[in-house]
Amino acid sequence: MSERPIKVLRDTPSGLLTGLSEKLTELEEAVGRQADRLHAVLEIGTAISSARDIDQLLRLVMDRLTALLGADASSLFMLDARKKELWSRVVRGSALKEIRLPITTGIAGHVVTTGETLILPDAYADIRFNPDIDRLSGFRTRSIVAAPLKHVSGRILGVVEVLHRKVNAFNNDDRALVEAVASQIAAVLDNVLLLEELRAQNEKLLKAGEELTQAIQDLDLLYEIEKAVSSSEQQTDLLDRILAKATSVIGAGAGSILLLAEDHDELYFKSVRGENSEALISMTLRSGQGIAGHVAATGETIRVEHAEDCPLYDRSIAKKLGVAVDSVLCVPIEGEDRVVGALELLNKPGGFDQAEERLATLLAGQTGRAIHLRSAREEGERKARLATVGQMLSGVLHDLRTPLTIIGGYVQLMAEDDEKEQRRNYAAVVQKQIDHIGGMTRETLAFAKGERELFLRKIYLQNFVKEVEEYLRRDFERTKVELKVQANYTGTARVDENKLKRVVYNIARNAVQAMPEGGRFTFTVDREEEDLVLRFQDNGPGIPPEIADKLFQSFVTAGKRDGTGLGLAIVKKIAEEHGGSVTFKSKPSKGTTFEVRIPAGTPAG
Repeated sequence: MSERPIKVLRDTPSGLLTGLSEKLTELEEAVGRQADRLHAVLEIGTAISSARDIDQLLRLVMDRLTALLGADASSLFMLDARKKELWSRVVRGSALKEIRLPITTGIAGHVVTTGETLILPDAYADIRFNPDIDRLSGFRTRSIVAAPLKHVSGRILGVVEVLHRKVNAFNNDDRALVEAVASQIAAVLDNVLLLEELRAQNEKLLKAGEELTQAIQDLDLLYEIEKAVSSSEQQTDLLDRILAKATSVIGAGAGSILLLAEDHDELYFKSVRGENSEALISMTLRSGQGIAGHVAATGETIRVEHAEDCPLYDRSIAKKLGVAVDSVLCVPIEGEDRVVGALELLNKPGGFDQAEERLATLLAGQTGRAIHLRSAREEGERKARLATVGQMLSGVLHDLRTPLTIIGGYVQLMAEDDEKEQRRNYAAVVQKQIDHIGGMTRETLAFAKGERELFLRKIYLQNFVKEVEEYLRRDFERTKVELKVQANYTGTARVDENKLKRVVYNIARNAVQAMPEGGRFTFTVDREEEDLVLRFQDNGPGIPPEIADKLFQSFVTAGKRDGTGLGLAIVKKIAEEHGGSVTFKSKPSKGTTFEVRIPAGTPAG
């Protein structure tokens, strides 16, 4: 009964007017909503066109869009064509900060692949929907509007998704609104992406320009070093120039060039720069000691911002010098076929970078080449000098043979005169010395010509030591040097006796020349397993650092007035001819010890 009167009333003119009024009210509300949405879209467009911070703007747009649709969440996905992924540039209303998914996955993947807008009343009823994101975020998606970010050119840049927890929450008007906003975002993003691409290219050009400038500077530096390497200056001066350039260009506070000694057991400082660096010249490092020792032993480059953080760092040297070490860059110096040392740079404010490591490596390579060329040049000069000396000695010694032959003949006549026994004894001594001079003559000639000749025979060390001691005592009588001889082994050995005497005499003579004001020289003979070991120890001034690495080379002297620079070179040659070796240890003002070790050749007895 309640419905009938209403129907009747509406059939009357007044009822028709009431219904029309309601319809007009609904239309006005709909128009108002559309006007509000249009106004919102215009506001969004205005904001987009004047945007400076694109990410902040996109967050604002997505917030406004979410609010206009009364939605619960929204996302803006960008397309990464290279990785074939969609990544969330903006996520609103979700606990997830970033979402990445393949372009073949979910509603967003479908929209970006097809370029078509989707409106789903219930996402879980659509097989294209991927519920994994819901499981991760805890959000329960029902209604979805998803529109592609499509530029007017047809290029798709990504996807806009608006989500609601209710079913059938969106209509076609909502769809149109999302599409309108998406098209405006796409237009701006296209320009932004282009700008970002141009900015990235500009940054690459700037970086390339900086690298080109640095490369030109590096080439100029290497050209200067190359000119120095090709010049005739001394090796020490050359390495000083290289180190000065390295520290200056790279900006290091200090630096050093360290080279391996001939036996590879020690590193010595060949060139140094920095606070209290002069004191380093008299110091050496054991093989593998500290950062530089490790680099020289392994060929591995080390770059650390703080030396104290490196387990290889040896604080003892810095402590002795009273300097602080912070950043370290140490690169190996490569010779022709092995590592010959290390270039170490210290204390650059802020530490060393990869570009400076590369430049230091190039400089170390030039240093190694310089050392090799200098060594080859010096070797050629030594050979030339040796050939000259050999020719000179050949003539001189050839002339000596005639008087020596005559002396030998007279000695034989002396043995037949009165007081025969006494004359024979004297003649035997003289004859032996003459034989020795002849042996020295042959040895010098053989060395000058590079020949090798051994006369091995069994000798008794007791007799050998006794004879050598008699000779040395007569020689030492004219000096202030005290002689001590100790034969701990008096058995036999199979050696070239005359050449072994030459070893003893040459080392003893060097010791006497090194101690003009007096000192002590000790000669010891030992047997260690299969080796005969001769040790020579003095308490003189030690080996000068400038010749320590080339002590056994020909013509190397340290200012000795009567030195020829051949004595120790001949010692080394004799030891190696016997299949043995000669080594030394020396400390400034503490003296020097030489050790000659050769196979004994006979059982110990």
